[in-house]
Amino acid sequence: MNEPIGLTPAEVWQLILVICGAIITVSGAISVIINLANKAKEPNKMQDQRIKALEEKVDEITGRLKEGDKHFDSDNERMDALERSMKETNQVIIESLQALTAHAIDGNNTQELREAKKRLDDYLIKKV
Repeated sequence: MNEPIGLTPAEVWQLILVICGAIITVSGAISVIINLANKAKEPNKMQDQRIKALEEKVDEITGRLKEGDKHFDSDNERMDALERSMKETNQVIIESLQALTAHAIDGNNTQELREAKKRLDDYLIKKV
């Protein structure tokens, strides 16, 4: 049991080759594991890119919709104002026609005709 352990140069060389082989094998295995992990993550990266592109598109469309809503509201207000104006115009025209018709039927109602003319004149002057 008291024998010293002695290594020959061939055994030392063989031990170095075994250690180098182990290092190469371990580094190769690590490289394969890293490649597999990267390939496993690749679909997630592609999906993240697609989701980001879709979110940007949604933000762009949302901005355009808000701008369109502003234009729509403006147009709606303008159309309401035109409708109110048309109702007033129609009312003045109908009153004038009624006075003309009443005057044409019986020849009377000249005062009513004068009032209708005045309302029509006032309306036309106010509009212009």
